[in-house]
Amino acid sequence: MGHLKPEVEKYEFGGGAKSTALILMVAGGILAAVGVFLNLEHPTRIFVSFMQNSFFFTAIGFAAMFFVASQTVGYNGWFILVKRIHEAMGTSVLVGVPIFALSLVLGYGYIYEWAHEGIVDPSAANYDALIDHKSWFLNPTIFFIFTAVYLVLWWVCTHLLRKNSKDSDENPGLANYIQSKKLSMVFLVVFGVSSSTALWHWFMSIDPHWFSTLYGWYCFISMFVASQATATLIALYLKSQGLLKFVTDEHIHDLGKYVFAFSVAWAYLWFSQFMLIWYSHIPEETMYFADRFNHYKFEFFANFIINFLTPFFVLITAGAKRNTVALVIVCTCVIFGHWLDFYLMATPGAIKHSHIMVEGQQMFNFGFGPLEIGLALFFAGLFIFVTFQRLAKLSLVPVNHPFVKESMVHHV
Repeated sequence: MGHLKPEVEKYEFGGGAKSTALILMVAGGILAAVGVFLNLEHPTRIFVSFMQNSFFFTAIGFAAMFFVASQTVGYNGWFILVKRIHEAMGTSVLVGVPIFALSLVLGYGYIYEWAHEGIVDPSAANYDALIDHKSWFLNPTIFFIFTAVYLVLWWVCTHLLRKNSKDSDENPGLANYIQSKKLSMVFLVVFGVSSSTALWHWFMSIDPHWFSTLYGWYCFISMFVASQATATLIALYLKSQGLLKFVTDEHIHDLGKYVFAFSVAWAYLWFSQFMLIWYSHIPEETMYFADRFNHYKFEFFANFIINFLTPFFVLITAGAKRNTVALVIVCTCVIFGHWLDFYLMATPGAIKHSHIMVEGQQMFNFGFGPLEIGLALFFAGLFIFVTFQRLAKLSLVPVNHPFVKESMVHHV
């Protein structure tokens, strides 16, 4: 194994990946435009869909950078040959942060019940004493200050980690590696705090009468497993193009193990949150699940089946984690499943609290129309475009990384 020498590998962004990204963006953009036009009378549906989609694809990239930082701090060498995939996925943070911020600025008054006019005014007809009690935290000033801090930190930390990786290609030696460890430590602190507290504001506060002490962990795992599934699909695609020559079944197996293990961890938190709250039978807590069970029953159970039962039974054997077909099927399902997971975190509460009336009946579930499908396709296409464009700018193999040879001879 001593004769192995890392070589620069370049990916050219074109062909199938570029065409797929552009087709998704154009088709999704057209569908989304139709959806917006059809829902001009229901701005809540428009803004919550923009918010959920822009966050989901940004979160995939941010979780990918968390993976890079955690592996760097942990002195892990096996992942070096797939490191550039995760870093390229981080590009979605740089693109997604301003889009997500815009969706919040324009739509927070429609998405969040606590932002409704009169909700904390004791003389108003829609006054809510519980929301008034939480108004020290749930108010526009705190919301936008915290949001600005979180998003700026996400953007800056991601940019610095990616820049350090690029610089390492041009400057051999340990200086960049040592710097990457320092940056990674800072990133982990930022991620550890903001991946919980930011989600309290952005998603949990959509249902302001409800809270869960598991929510931060639950959202983190949903972000992380979707990110690992995406990285696995990209690695398999690059392998099919004759690239990543030193990435073996051992590396793919490890990526598959992350998808499998964190799917099980997600299910543990899903069940714990659901079972304990439902068993306690406290109206303020159970109504969160009652709303989804009553009005989103199919999506509610599909979420569990797609995100747990599918990866668990398909990837439970070691051989399945090395099987390309099995991984492609499971990873595709997992990405869609966790998109659905964030849809269920955001949409039911926003629609319910907007009290949208159609033919004398309050609407709780609009279903999936051109708006939801179009935005999902558009942001998926945008994610593919920026990720693969970034992949083409640097060598797929970080040849100057001190652990690159360890990754080349990696075996389980």
